[in-house]
Amino acid sequence: MIRVVIIDDEPKAIISLEWELKQLGELVEVVGKFGGAEQALQELEKLRPDCIFLDIEMPDLDGFKFLGHFPNRSFEVIFVTAHAEHAIQAIRESAFDYLLKPVDQADLESLLERIHTKLNNKSINSASYNTALEKEKIVINMDDQLLVLDPDEVIYCESEGSYSYIHTLNGGKVLVSKRLKLLDNLFSKYKFYRIHHSFLINLGMVKAYEKSTGKVKLIDGISLPVSRLKKAGFTESLK
Repeated sequence: MIRVVIIDDEPKAIISLEWELKQLGELVEVVGKFGGAEQALQELEKLRPDCIFLDIEMPDLDGFKFLGHFPNRSFEVIFVTAHAEHAIQAIRESAFDYLLKPVDQADLESLLERIHTKLNNKSINSASYNTALEKEKIVINMDDQLLVLDPDEVIYCESEGSYSYIHTLNGGKVLVSKRLKLLDNLFSKYKFYRIHHSFLINLGMVKAYEKSTGKVKLIDGISLPVSRLKKAGFTESLK
């Protein structure tokens, strides 16, 4: 459903356009009607419209100046006016479309179908982007290859001087020519925590923390020490 706001200083124009929109059934929901742009400024953010039907010539604030308050707008704009000479300016304002009064029902239906398609495509692209983020990999540049890791499959990393071991869920252990500090930076956007100068762990792999011994037990059964300086931060990160 398309969430619509109508802004026009002519009450009859609002009534007429709302009636035309209601003929389109469940495709459209009119969530706001305003007889002036100044009033709409106060409420528009709360209403979260997908598009607004905006008159241009209004006494308190004209349509173009009204849009100046929304430089990064999240809604589509359809200008509705009796004056065809504003068409070029409407294009410059990146309007989705431009309708002349009285509004033609066929033009209105076609316009809203296009908005509906655009919103659906945006939703699909957003879902694809989120899925890509969920599946994002960590790439470690090694001497002779690129090592690609799924952070959800890494249990912990262990320092080995100028090198590090990466321990994974399948029981594997990979030696990489990177110091633990560099791995800490690579994994920082995920839920990893440096519990010790020698260990970087995946917080999602923690099974238990033994306060008496200061050791954390991971999902693979291994217990690792948490340094005294890291204890407070570590326990807080588990909450």
